Amino acid sequence: MTTVLETNAIQPAPPAVSAMQDIPLPQIQESKTNPRRQFDETKLVELADNIRQHGVLQPVLVRPLPGGDPSFYELVAGARRYRASKLAGRETIPATVRNLTDTECLELQLIENLQRADVHELDEARGYAALMQLQPETYTVETLAEKIGRSEKYVYARLRLTHLVDEVQQAFYTGKLTVAHAFEIARLTPTDQQRALGECFPQHRTTTALLKDKKAEAVTVRELRGWIEREVHLDLTNAPFDTQNENLLSAAGSCVRCPKRTGTNPLLFPEAVGQKKSICTDRQCYRAKVEALVQLRVKPLEESGEKPLRVSQAPAWQAKNAKSDVLHEGQYRRAQKKGECPQTNPAVVIDGPDAGKLLHVCRDEKCPVHAKTTRYQPTPQQRAERAKEALAERIEKQMRFRILNAIRKKLPPTLSRPDLEMAVLDYFERLGHDNHRRLCRVYGWEEKKVKAAWGGSTVDYRTIAGNAVGEMSTQEVQHFLIVCALVSDLSCPGYNPRQALGKDSNLARTAARCKIDTAKVSATVRAELSKPVKKASLKTDKTTRTKSK
Repeated sequence: MTTVLETNAIQPAPPAVSAMQDIPLPQIQESKTNPRRQFDETKLVELADNIRQHGVLQPVLVRPLPGGDPSFYELVAGARRYRASKLAGRETIPATVRNLTDTECLELQLIENLQRADVHELDEARGYAALMQLQPETYTVETLAEKIGRSEKYVYARLRLTHLVDEVQQAFYTGKLTVAHAFEIARLTPTDQQRALGECFPQHRTTTALLKDKKAEAVTVRELRGWIEREVHLDLTNAPFDTQNENLLSAAGSCVRCPKRTGTNPLLFPEAVGQKKSICTDRQCYRAKVEALVQLRVKPLEESGEKPLRVSQAPAWQAKNAKSDVLHEGQYRRAQKKGECPQTNPAVVIDGPDAGKLLHVCRDEKCPVHAKTTRYQPTPQQRAERAKEALAERIEKQMRFRILNAIRKKLPPTLSRPDLEMAVLDYFERLGHDNHRRLCRVYGWEEKKVKAAWGGSTVDYRTIAGNAVGEMSTQEVQHFLIVCALVSDLSCPGYNPRQALGKDSNLARTAARCKIDTAKVSATVRAELSKPVKKASLKTDKTTRTKSK
């Protein structure tokens, strides 16, 4: 990646670099276009200490201050060295002077920052955006990707970060959100971004409280994506309106060409490539189109003098901010036709896949025609669908039952090794976490933690046991099955931890069959644990604890 980039082929080359010179710090002004806005104060202090001892080893880059005093300069590259020199109390700083245009200055600042590992992703994004704004004809996503040696998807993802609302930017800058969190949120509308920030930190009620909490931890990226899929994204394949209609909502146009549809923007939604689903990411626009469809259906009825009711297919307890002029499921009965009873009214569905559908409903609780049937009377289509589902369930259950019976009849007199391992490990999994730990202690297995899918660490007891059983002989596997059956008796009840082992317990009865003298074992353990601790040992233990502290 080159450090100086051409911005226009017809521009003359910049003048040669001047000799390095020491410039007084008060005569240098920081550039307002520098993409880097975050500086680690701890690292600045460390750099200042280094400058006090060794000086500035690499000169900063400056240019004559545009339209200002010729003795003053604008800092192009080296903001950390400049600030650290101030902290170190130096009066001058070694600098190289170049005559640079605004575009060349911004390019150098962007490249200089990109070559440093600690540049913040949002600062990088602002650098790209500034270049594109300065010369939109020269700088596009494609040309920037080529110049910096990155993919177009990378540049587009960085640019999208500039769409973050202020609250999310602050959380991102302070390290409470990762770049993966930020990118997922940046793809949402401003309103949904604020909702997503609240979902990332459910334990904080306000953004102010979140930003003050230095130990705040966000939910995992997977959990954030799950929330977005449930609460924000909408599947257009089930939309009640025609997604190709340009005139339904003139301000939005057709969904097919909308940039907020995942399939239209593969750079912003690379995961949508190849998927059959068509996802809308703007819930407000979707609702506006549904409302436009409802109004389209209502208008002819109103023009004919009728007053159609607005009905919802959801029960009232599911509705957020329920409106008084909307009837919810359970507050009306559907009529088969107009005039079925004196109280029948025309209605239009306002939500769900049937939004815009015209109905006739009755609201009279004592209607002699409709009170005979429940409000939830299924339609013939619903009855047929339920019967189809019930048949599929019976087929699945009966198939499994017959497969098990066929296996039972073909089992050999002596279990094969795979069957034995399968039974043992299945039994092991059913024992529960506490018994898994006890078995690890019995067999001396290392409880090594591994990274879990949700981001933390856990002990994968299933894998530990599976590896151990695979190395056992057939006799040892059979013994392990017996130990699994007995391990739960190692637990002493919490309400009475001193309760004696019951004579009818599996552990006691198996000990009797194996001719183990449990009374003798109990006496031996009592004698070992009742021995007085020597003073020397106590002193050694205290010394050890003091050293460990």
